[in-house]
Amino acid sequence: MLLTLGEISAMFFHSAVMFLWIQSASGWMHPKCQIHDNNEDFGHFPTWICTYLPRHAEHYTAACEDVTAIEEDLLGLPPNINTLCMSMKQGENRSMSLGFFSQFQDLEYLYIEGCFSQILPTGESHLPNLHYLHLEGKISGCCDCHIVPHTFRDLVKLSHLTMWGYRLSAMAPDVFHGMTQLQSLNIREPCVDDLSEILCRIMKIKSLMKLNIEAPEIQSLNQLNCVFLNTNESVTTVFNNLAFSDLSFGEITHIEEGALAWLQNLTRLTGAFSQEVLLHLPLSGIQQIQYFSCSGSNEIDFESICNVVFLLSIKEIYLYNANTNGLKDNGHEICSFQKQPITSLTKLTLVLNNIQMLFAKQFICLVNLQYLDLLHMLFAKQFSCLFKLQCLNLTQNLISNIDDFAFLGLTNLESLDIAKNKITQINANTFFGLHSLTWLDLRNNPLIHNIEAMSFTHLTSLRQVFLGQVHNPLTEPVIKLNLTLIFGGILNQLTHLYISSAMRPMQLIIGSNITSKQNLSLQLKGQTVSFEDCDRPFFQSVTHLNADAEEFLCGSEFMGKYFTSVETFDYRSKLSAKSVDLTSINQLIHLRKLTLRQVDLLIQRSADIIFHNLTKLEVLELYHCRIYSLEGSLTKDFNSLKRMYLHFENIYNVFYSFTEPLSSLKYLTFHNLQMFCSCDNAWLITWAKGYRQVEVLMLSPYADPSIYALEDLICLSDNGIDTPNFVKYTEANCTTEVGFVLFAATGLGVLFFMLVVLVHNLAGPYLLPLYHITLGWLSEAMRSNTRGRYHYDGFVSYSGMDERWVVEELLPNLEQRGPPFLRLCLHSRDFQLGKDIVENITDSLYRSRHTLCLVSRHYLRSNWCSLEMKLATSRLQVEQRDILLLVFLEKIPPRRLSAHHRLARLVKTRTYLDWPQDPNQHQAFWDRLWAKLKPPTEAREQRFM
Repeated sequence: MLLTLGEISAMFFHSAVMFLWIQSASGWMHPKCQIHDNNEDFGHFPTWICTYLPRHAEHYTAACEDVTAIEEDLLGLPPNINTLCMSMKQGENRSMSLGFFSQFQDLEYLYIEGCFSQILPTGESHLPNLHYLHLEGKISGCCDCHIVPHTFRDLVKLSHLTMWGYRLSAMAPDVFHGMTQLQSLNIREPCVDDLSEILCRIMKIKSLMKLNIEAPEIQSLNQLNCVFLNTNESVTTVFNNLAFSDLSFGEITHIEEGALAWLQNLTRLTGAFSQEVLLHLPLSGIQQIQYFSCSGSNEIDFESICNVVFLLSIKEIYLYNANTNGLKDNGHEICSFQKQPITSLTKLTLVLNNIQMLFAKQFICLVNLQYLDLLHMLFAKQFSCLFKLQCLNLTQNLISNIDDFAFLGLTNLESLDIAKNKITQINANTFFGLHSLTWLDLRNNPLIHNIEAMSFTHLTSLRQVFLGQVHNPLTEPVIKLNLTLIFGGILNQLTHLYISSAMRPMQLIIGSNITSKQNLSLQLKGQTVSFEDCDRPFFQSVTHLNADAEEFLCGSEFMGKYFTSVETFDYRSKLSAKSVDLTSINQLIHLRKLTLRQVDLLIQRSADIIFHNLTKLEVLELYHCRIYSLEGSLTKDFNSLKRMYLHFENIYNVFYSFTEPLSSLKYLTFHNLQMFCSCDNAWLITWAKGYRQVEVLMLSPYADPSIYALEDLICLSDNGIDTPNFVKYTEANCTTEVGFVLFAATGLGVLFFMLVVLVHNLAGPYLLPLYHITLGWLSEAMRSNTRGRYHYDGFVSYSGMDERWVVEELLPNLEQRGPPFLRLCLHSRDFQLGKDIVENITDSLYRSRHTLCLVSRHYLRSNWCSLEMKLATSRLQVEQRDILLLVFLEKIPPRRLSAHHRLARLVKTRTYLDWPQDPNQHQAFWDRLWAKLKPPTEAREQRFM
């Protein structure tokens, strides 16, 4: 076959591209793409959206950056990828056809970032399985891309389409026509100022169920006008079938009556509205809004807001306005209770700046409110009318005092957030009545007075509590808290407990033998944190422990060892803290994640011992710590470790033995890597490049934080001043002389070859039997502790020519006779498939109590039978037990036996059986043979244990 020069060039180019693919720990390497098997973690993908798309195990996901020519740059990608994320190089403005991706017939998700001059249909090459298409053209400004009519018609399974930053007015009016399966359409920043430009183009998509429009340029909402389509067709029947609709605008200055009548039920509406425009919203034709977000700097009174909420049956409202009036103590409430109560609103979020006071009567009409978020407001004294309220957020309100029974009536409240205020004390009746409360946040409050006894006992449903900053009492050098005295019986039902004394020493007392019924997460923060009664069973219920303290003590010893059930432990100390022996951490054998921050391991008696016995540890993180060196003695028990993050403040060495025990490691990060310029560390570069099982990231302290390049690593020289490039240093000082290595390897190779030839000439015929005999003897020695437990009663050594006699005579009279029923091992039935035949023979022979040799003329001519006889006699000599039985199936002259030395010696020294020719003697033969093979009673019991 003759090839043209062009065909040869094309073949060479394709081969060259394929040659550039290299499989690494994180996937496949390509000049511009990364490919991941969908069974693996994505890691750091160049195109972020790929990490959020669904994946299928049998396909691949590809992410390509800086693409210039689509067809050429994607050449060589696996054809079975189901997800492709592609980013065009900025400034590449050219025509694109969806047919460029026709080689990927399994493609389901296609994400394209880049602005094109035009987009063409697939043509004759379809994408039969494409479900999701994301086109993002907003790189800088609007993308004026011409898209011809019916561009997406041939994408027969397309159900989700996103267009971001594409100017819709530059597209054909019927660009979306013919899309019969489209269910979700997301149009963001379409660079139009009239909503009709969008709606008229999508009015024929009958299957549409979800519509999301984000058009910040639209300032006026007018009635639908589709004059450029030359049609008077109504769009109401299309958009009333929507299950989800989200409209987001910028500042709306005008709303025309009936402008939104085409969409009566709106899921979300977001925009900036003045009070005048807000009052026109109910006239737009919308009947109901589930979520409404109103922002702006214009003055709006709450009477107008309440009218809109009532007329449009709004369920959730977010209000951000710096000039909102109406909350004053003058009888003018948030919603006038003289009107009909607002039953639709369930969530109210207010972000206001100029409110002076808030009273309960201002919420009296919000009878079904479940979530109340008040920002920049002072605390109200009564919320009794909000009996359905579930969430109350009172953060950053400068609240300094909470009156007794302030929350009375909030019987359904589940979450109360009063963090970042100025509360100074907690009284016994502060939280009275909150029987349904499960989450309470009191963080960043200066609690300078005593917390009264049983302050939290009313909270019978409490699960998570955040308490701090506790300062009481200021006259005492150490803050003492008795947890049983404060929480009472509810202490055993907590799942998360946070206590902070800021920068003051804190001593905690459990006070009773109470233990949590749940897996408790315990967070403690203070200058020092200590416990008085360390042996309480309460500590055994803690599975997640976070301690932020210079010292974490029980008396004078480290407190960590008392949390015997802890699975995650995060401990932050200070490098300047006093020396406390942390060795007891190795007693936390259930640890799965250990994080140490600012811990000085240089002052520890033995830093390595701290990490011993942690065989279940999966994640180890060391932040801003200090250590002498990283060696194998530190990681010897890290059998399960998968992730390791190391950030040390000092200079250290990393020895090769450090990574040897880490058989499960997948991710290793060296942050602030400071090494000595030593050949002891040179292995690290080679290992990081060549060991594909582990993804290694290294960052020097003076390198660009965004670059993890091995070539940029530096090291510290002996003078303590110079910091040369570590890679160049190892190449110049740690490279072995190539000539010497070749000479030594050649010499050793020649010597080994001569030794092999000599041994083969002297003992060639005996090598193979000797090998298998030795192997069998070793296997038997290793099984010495289970002697007497055999898998078979007898291993049958016979020629394949005698298999008929074995099947018709031997098996029925031995295996089918019982009890006990014998179990024989036959090579044709019991050998393991795929295993070496000699290994099968050796393993089966030593797993059998006896070896039964069926001697015939065929047997004497078989090499395999001869090997079996050699192995059986060798076992007989080693064990010195009666384990070898001979059965002659036919008369064999002595002269024939003399040629087989082993068999001839056995015949002279051991009793054997002859197969009788007289049928009347067969039964006696089988009785005698069966009795010999029958296992003793003890062996039978052991075999069936």
